[in-house]
Amino acid sequence: MTPPVRVGTAEAPDGAVLCWRAEGTGPALLCSNGIGISTFFWRRLAQHFAPTHTVVTWDYRGHGRTPVPEHPEGVTVAQCARDLWTVAERIGAGEAVLLGHSMGAQVSLEAYRLRPGGVRALVPVLGAAGGVFSSLLRGTALTPLFTFLLEVAARNASLAEKGLRAALQLPFVWEAFRALDLLSHDASALLAEVRVPTLVIAGERDLFTPVARSRELAERIPGAELLVVRGGTHAALVEQPELISLAVEKFLRLHGVA
Repeated sequence: MTPPVRVGTAEAPDGAVLCWRAEGTGPALLCSNGIGISTFFWRRLAQHFAPTHTVVTWDYRGHGRTPVPEHPEGVTVAQCARDLWTVAERIGAGEAVLLGHSMGAQVSLEAYRLRPGGVRALVPVLGAAGGVFSSLLRGTALTPLFTFLLEVAARNASLAEKGLRAALQLPFVWEAFRALDLLSHDASALLAEVRVPTLVIAGERDLFTPVARSRELAERIPGAELLVVRGGTHAALVEQPELISLAVEKFLRLHGVA
């Protein structure tokens, strides 16, 4: 039987319209993207979990199918976290496992800060607590971004093309790099207060979020586990989706989360 698919929108308190997609039924897995990255990064994970879970993917303001905000400078990591809960409420998920790729890890942490009782577990994927983009606008700081695109292209040219096209079509993506508080956002002070099962996933060859950053994240969250994907880059979600999906499934089962 094919898992049901729902597609819809959720309206934030300020009137912003957020687009989402929910696949399957059961406990909710809520997946947050990296900046400039479409929800296609979660496709294989969603296929794996849809028979037993409700896998929710959604678009930040100005990303994917969600309209560009009138004032991009108002899109902060905290705002994205509030939007996450707006989407969760719209699909009827009172609680969820939060998965976040790259910037999505920071969004997930902020969502935990806002509503810890609604979070069953955290799975930061190839992300950190903050400071990842602190040098993005200086000198050769864009090198990791270009390296990331090359890494994806080396493994799947059509996928890289889709990703690059999606990023370039975002009308405010470069303005967002300047306005979004990714340049200063840091949830490090929150890590010691996390009280839910946490699985940190790192890529051995991730140049955008080096393993050391993920290792630091795991060490500072009480009881957190760390999975380093051998040979994995910042695109490990699409490079080795089976390994990551099975690891998340085992983690959730062992902790009695879902």
